[in-house]
Amino acid sequence: MNKRLIIIALCGMMGMLFASCSRPSIVGTWVEPAVEGSLLGDVGFTLLENGEVVSINTGFREYTSWEKVGDKLILNGTTNGSAPTSFADTNNIISLTENELVIGQDGYSVTYQRR
Repeated sequence: MNKRLIIIALCGMMGMLFASCSRPSIVGTWVEPAVEGSLLGDVGFTLLENGEVVSINTGFREYTSWEKVGDKLILNGTTNGSAPTSFADTNNIISLTENELVIGQDGYSVTYQRR
């Protein structure tokens, strides 16, 4: 009887381990769908596997690189304009599914859809 319980417990732990390994990848194109009538269209970014970012309609902010540290998504970039400056946005990853990414900081969050 004890052997059976040990085997069941081990199988359960292995199942949890495999489930945690199959988390969705954050790499990909994420957009905040445009509000109807918006002139900009979708706004967001594409996170590339090599750590680079392609900005999508982000206005004066141009993302250049990204990294995921624990449950944080750090987006680095520069602002365009008369006095360009570098920035690093550190966002909490609130949730990540195959089709949706919710990030936020200081009580504010943005929901992106995978494109």
